Amino acid sequence: MTEFIGQLFAFAMHLAVALVLTALFLLAYVRTTPHQEHELIRKGNAAAALGLIGAVIGFCIALSRAIVVSQGLGDTLLWGLIALAVQATGHWALSHYLPRLYTAIEEGDLAAGVMKAGVAIALGLLNAASMTP
Repeated sequence: MTEFIGQLFAFAMHLAVALVLTALFLLAYVRTTPHQEHELIRKGNAAAALGLIGAVIGFCIALSRAIVVSQGLGDTLLWGLIALAVQATGHWALSHYLPRLYTAIEEGDLAAGVMKAGVAIALGLLNAASMTP
């Protein structure tokens, strides 16, 4: 029973760190885009919703791998910050490759939302696969 309590504590701590990192990622993400995702989503803009949830999923894919390969909370935090940096860099690169991306999302162009989400998820998968124990 003592072992289980220790495992439960480790689970709770990793989950707490993961939730804080995800909130940090989400905050950084919405502050670095030129439009207001939450307002667009409230108005029914599916492209904005798809782009945002794709970014969160991409980040969480890498973060989940970070938890698996980490030797403790410090490692989880470090790998999580690396995952955040990879997503931010990919987000920046995509916006320069497709300079009309944000305008298209604001206009509700689903293709732009799919592209943004797909790149974020692909980066999350590659980032996760690159993390080695």
